[in-house]
Amino acid sequence: MKQLEGQGVTTRDAMGVGVNKSTNTWQSCLPDCLFMALELEARDKFAIANMDRLFGEHSYHFDCKQKQGLDIIFSRYEDKQYFRFEQETISGYLGDKLQALYGLQVSALSFPDRNVLDQYLFTMLAKNERVICEFSGKYVPYRVEDYHKYYGYHIVTFKSYDKAHNAFMVDDALKRDVSISWQDYQSSFEDVLAHEGSVRVYHIKKVGTESPLTLEWALKQVEQNIAGLVSDSPHIGTSAISEFLEYISCLNEIERPFVIPGVWVFSLQRASALNWLMALQQDFSDPKLKRICAPMIEALPDLSKGWKEVELLMRLSCRSKSVTGHQVYQRILQLCEVEQALIPVWLDLQEWLLAKRRAS
Repeated sequence: MKQLEGQGVTTRDAMGVGVNKSTNTWQSCLPDCLFMALELEARDKFAIANMDRLFGEHSYHFDCKQKQGLDIIFSRYEDKQYFRFEQETISGYLGDKLQALYGLQVSALSFPDRNVLDQYLFTMLAKNERVICEFSGKYVPYRVEDYHKYYGYHIVTFKSYDKAHNAFMVDDALKRDVSISWQDYQSSFEDVLAHEGSVRVYHIKKVGTESPLTLEWALKQVEQNIAGLVSDSPHIGTSAISEFLEYISCLNEIERPFVIPGVWVFSLQRASALNWLMALQQDFSDPKLKRICAPMIEALPDLSKGWKEVELLMRLSCRSKSVTGHQVYQRILQLCEVEQALIPVWLDLQEWLLAKRRAS
């Protein structure tokens, strides 16, 4: 599974993040389309309100592949132990945390043959069972920037089939009730098969109880963030920010519009980090912890909004002269300054958690 290439939503009409209790609609802010789908399934099947304790990420990864054109991506960072499959079950750090905090286990079935997937899909839908499935963002109609243009690893949840219109109804991360034609479904299968080797369907089951954050899990999350932020790798953490800014400054000098894949992840990642910090304060009530978290609690909502703004500005700069590449560049500079200023807060949070552990 290609974790850094095109996951999630790049939509102009995403409605925001969080739970809107007044309209009973679900809008996740997890920084991964698979876990957005799993969160919705967990809510509906097991009455788990959210997965706020699962993602508290603060990371960067910059890949400037061949140093030519716009063949670059600025996105989230995951090490090799973060997310992996063992015997078709999600394991690694993320899988362990999912089971420890929410009592959930996720397994997958692989389909290299579309006819077999067709039969499975129709059988499950006939039983009113939703199906979480890998899909190509190239064949999701409302993703207008990518539709019938670019492959992007993605996840949709099949809910029903409309025989009269020969189309499926799916939930697609931040957007629900999306119609997928039979032709797009077929094309997506071939696209995912070519890129991933098979098409996976995901199942979630309850194997334990829901739990608050423990000291050890909170410390693991914070230390994971710090390890990424201060990494010696030239493509990760603060080095990634520097490399990224250096590269886009060249684009700024030649005054050309640009769209950078992966930027979408930061609006979601910062929102989920905010939710994680609020859950941490709920699970560990301490005035000192509240003071330590205060700078991030204040900054993260603006960062989430700002990165979403950057994504929209980039796309507008390619469509209209009313937005210039220079404007986009200046906005990114402002956001990166705030991002770097927050790094010491994670170090302070680590010290608080270590002191708490020593005291216990």
